[in-house]
Amino acid sequence: TAWLEIVLDEGRNRQIRRLLGAFDIEVLRLVRVAIGGLQLGELAKGKARHLTSEELAMIRV
Repeated sequence: TAWLEIVLDEGRNRQIRRLLGAFDIEVLRLVRVAIGGLQLGELAKGKARHLTSEELAMIRV
């Protein structure tokens, strides 16, 4: 078992699973840690949170 960190600029449905499957690597779990520059932290699946003023400024640029 190994952990990989993959950074995508643009994600497509099942892109990572297909890419690694081409090398006979089975993906057991995917974890999204950020969307753009917004870090998700401990945010649970299906939940939302308010953005900080710094985060709002970042996405308004």
